[in-house]
Amino acid sequence: MKIAFINQPWVETEEKYGVKAGSRWANIRLKNQNLSYYPFPFNMAYTTALLRKEGFEAVIKDGIAEEISTDYCINWLKKENPGVVLVETSTPSIKTDLEFAQKVKEETGALIILSGTHATTMPKEMLIHKQVDFVALGEYEYVILDLMKELQKQKPNFAKIKGLCSKSKGKIILNPRRELITDLDALPFPERDDLPIYKYNDPFCKKYPNIPIIASRGCPFKCIYCLEPSVFYGRPLHRARSPKKIVEEIALLVKKYKVKEVYFDDSSLTVNKKYVKDICYELLRKNVKVNWSCMADARIDLDTLKLMKRAGCSGLKFGAETANPEILKTIKKPLNLNIIRTFVKNCNKIGLYTHGTYMFGLPGETRQTIKNTIDFAFSVGSTTSQFAIATPLPGTEFYSMAKKNGWLITDDWSKYEGGSSPVIEYPNLSARDLQEAIRYAKRRRMVQILDNPKVMLQYMIKIYKMNGPVGFVKEMTEKAKFLLKK
Repeated sequence: MKIAFINQPWVETEEKYGVKAGSRWANIRLKNQNLSYYPFPFNMAYTTALLRKEGFEAVIKDGIAEEISTDYCINWLKKENPGVVLVETSTPSIKTDLEFAQKVKEETGALIILSGTHATTMPKEMLIHKQVDFVALGEYEYVILDLMKELQKQKPNFAKIKGLCSKSKGKIILNPRRELITDLDALPFPERDDLPIYKYNDPFCKKYPNIPIIASRGCPFKCIYCLEPSVFYGRPLHRARSPKKIVEEIALLVKKYKVKEVYFDDSSLTVNKKYVKDICYELLRKNVKVNWSCMADARIDLDTLKLMKRAGCSGLKFGAETANPEILKTIKKPLNLNIIRTFVKNCNKIGLYTHGTYMFGLPGETRQTIKNTIDFAFSVGSTTSQFAIATPLPGTEFYSMAKKNGWLITDDWSKYEGGSSPVIEYPNLSARDLQEAIRYAKRRRMVQILDNPKVMLQYMIKIYKMNGPVGFVKEMTEKAKFLLKK
């Protein structure tokens, strides 16, 4: 039996598009405010590769990265004629996810699996819908493998598959989660040949083409807003691949796809100092020549940063979130502003790019704390910055707090995307305040890039390589209009 994995379109207009599979939280991106970004659908790609390795027929389509329509995806599925279709879900896209699943069921008759954070949080609510046959909870590579093996039997028993929720004789069966994968090296490299590999550009990367990779899964921290530890993986556990396998994969990407930069899309590559050093030593030992960048914990020392640069590192993203010490405590982020200042200073000293991520609207936020965060973001000395609206997503502690305290202003899931549509208000902070703050910060972010000629030139070259001359002019015009708009 063939299985199809599909990251179906969600929002796609002249002004905006939505991303979900592969992103830590789904969001709508405004084309005039952001550089092009399509996250790599790691879980679908890993599962496709695993099933093929085990002898199953598996196909994959990233409709979002390919910028194709829902009808195109349906026609592709009809042509492939799979017996099983996995649909990736998220909270803000769930309405269209379910509508798409209904169309797939009507047009193909295939068994439908929902995966992703929203389905993981609310499996019962998903299985109530007639078109949904299964929900795969959290990390699902081996869950799907077990399901495909069971479907080969004359009388399959889905109730025994951990991590799989199903229906039987009108009853919903909610199985416990499967144990997290401890030996990540046992997974084959993710499928890339059948995906639009050169579309997966991370805006932070200065070289093109760049390709994302993951060295580890999970995070040991317990930030109240984060979906990965509490929802997708179910607990804050950090697991890592061996440096040998990672460097082997990087060498393959350089040789096969001619990549100029690799982006480590881990929650934090540097959460374990010895581990990131071992990766650096392996890169140097194998003499792999490629730029790489990563998401990092700002609590990394200067000597380790120097080693990272020697091994090819060109830049690091870091999650700051807020400049308010009390809010940092509330959200359980083990960080302080002095650590961030020292980290950025050290990176600047040795020539590493930095990119700070911030969000507005966390518990305790006021107009003044937002102003302080914006001022901090543009004074700390990082190369670039990123801003989002804090969104309490189902399954997180933040969501429980917001519901208990009456901060939520809507139960329309489509608004829970964190790009420009606030779903919370506080007594001294309105949704409009948050929208105005995000627009203001994004304009200042563009000015930040314009003020750095070297970085601006790198971005322009990358945009030109990605989009060609016509696309380059169009994208630069869009950004200029947003910047000059009153």
